Amino acid sequence: MSRESPSSRRVKPWQVFGVILALAIAGLVLYAVWPAITGGDTDEEREMPEEPEEARAPVEVLVLQRGEFPLRAEATGHLAPWRKADISAETSGLILERPIEEGQRVQKGQLLMRLDDREQHIRLAEAEAALLQSRAEYAVDLSDSGDLPTADTTALADARQRLREAQAAFDAGNLMQSELAQARRHFEAMDVLVGNQREAVWAVQSNLTQREQQVEQAQLQLERTQIVAPFSGRISDLVVEAGQHVGPGTKLLTLLDDNRMKVAVDVLEADLVHIRNGATANVVVPSYSDEVLQGRVHAVNPSVDTRTGSGRVTVALQNPSGRLVSGLYADVALEKNRLQDRMVVPSGAVIVRQGRDVLFLVKNRRSYWMYVIVGERSGDFTEILGGDPPSVVEPSDSVVVVGNYALAHDVPVEVTRVVELGLR
Repeated sequence: MSRESPSSRRVKPWQVFGVILALAIAGLVLYAVWPAITGGDTDEEREMPEEPEEARAPVEVLVLQRGEFPLRAEATGHLAPWRKADISAETSGLILERPIEEGQRVQKGQLLMRLDDREQHIRLAEAEAALLQSRAEYAVDLSDSGDLPTADTTALADARQRLREAQAAFDAGNLMQSELAQARRHFEAMDVLVGNQREAVWAVQSNLTQREQQVEQAQLQLERTQIVAPFSGRISDLVVEAGQHVGPGTKLLTLLDDNRMKVAVDVLEADLVHIRNGATANVVVPSYSDEVLQGRVHAVNPSVDTRTGSGRVTVALQNPSGRLVSGLYADVALEKNRLQDRMVVPSGAVIVRQGRDVLFLVKNRRSYWMYVIVGERSGDFTEILGGDPPSVVEPSDSVVVVGNYALAHDVPVEVTRVVELGLR
């Protein structure tokens, strides 16, 4: 039996290549018949993937409408309470009671402070005792007077007539003030002489009148130890404490009537002449996140400062909740005219392209720019007069107000929000 040589058992290269070729042919055949075997679709039956939808730019739009367009003059100022009063002591004394704190709301007539009133009580008692004595003396004088005969009133009538003539002459410019005073003194003396005022004279002679005045003065000083609110409001700038001694004129606190607030602003004379009482005023206080508060023109100063060319306008604001604080900075837009039947857009909707004013309209979910002619501008709003050259810009058109700066002509857009104009 013969043996094969080692060289005869070695795999030849053409054999390896043949095996690889056979496997490749088998794979192609299997790929071709596999759909038929498994029931799958052929290449022709497979659906082609859809082309991706073109990206749309997000925008916010305003639907154009015709309406009123208030023109406003802008100015700045600071909030102030409608009324403000510095409350001071009118008499001296020790503060015994102070039942209030800063920021507290008080009513008219409410007790704010009470001073030590013992000295005032003593003075009142003394004055009342002296008054009682004078009343007794006055009663004795009346009882001793008896019945007086009726005096001749001829002289009194003559003095009254002279006084009337003197008054007429004075009114006509033919008599001096001193001559009129002399005629009046003569009449009053004759009135006393005939006995018409004899009881009043006796009252003076017995010191009754002076004693009554002293009692009234003592009562007034006693009342001044009770410091009460002159009007309803809020306590501010409280500077004294219980136990502190104060004198007449010492400032105790400030009372603010802040149920209404006011803003005084200086307005240029060109605008001032168009502003009327009762006109609307938009007030923006930055400390309140730029919220627009509605006010009214309360007063217009009829004089203009020749140095600055401006005049003062006072705006009133309601503040029932008391949230507005005195001293806050405020931007004020005062109505000086109100145009009718106008198309208005936010000023940010109008952009400049190639040196011309442009609006973007949205039609069929695509953007279209249009050259426009603008009219009046006021605050954050601009009037649209029409297209340039003339073309249709009319109510019901959707104008892009947000997202227009990077927008191009005739591109797909997605309206994310329809905004309100917000004119007030």
